[in-house]
Amino acid sequence: MSKLINFNYIGKIKLDNIKNIVNKLSNKEWKSFDFRQKTFEVHRHTETIPIIYNEDFRETDLHYWPCYKKFKSFFKKIENDLSKYFSKGYIVRAILVKLKARSKIDPHIDSGPSLEKCKRIHIPIVTNSDTFFTVGEEVKNLKEGEMWQINNSGKTHSVENNDNKDRVHLIVDWNND
Repeated sequence: MSKLINFNYIGKIKLDNIKNIVNKLSNKEWKSFDFRQKTFEVHRHTETIPIIYNEDFRETDLHYWPCYKKFKSFFKKIENDLSKYFSKGYIVRAILVKLKARSKIDPHIDSGPSLEKCKRIHIPIVTNSDTFFTVGEEVKNLKEGEMWQINNSGKTHSVENNDNKDRVHLIVDWNND
């Protein structure tokens, strides 16, 4: 495991059917959960599908949303890969986040005990070469199927999608206490 600065490459994961499942999600499914967009102004250009998510960010008594069933086999792969990489742990949060075409997530700082404690993993499911993730002074274009640990807790970060197509990331918070 390399030293974590802001972006730590974990490896590739086969997207298999996950991309097809994501591409078949309806507008109704994407728009049915708006907690993040209403709670955090910087996420106003995003849409979120919660998979494993509690609005209070707790790490026990996890809420598995109905769509978890669609992604269950993919999560087994993620858990296996992350267990090998970090040696132990479990997923405490998982959300699909769509950043709309030609939009951005403004620079902001995430905080809170859970975010400081967990390892945040981004897995691009649908992306393009004109989308850029910035943490501090580092800028990366993350490719589909790559797994990245992003160290953005307490640091200014942002995302720009300069393409005409939406970008979708699976964001997983991993607790290995």
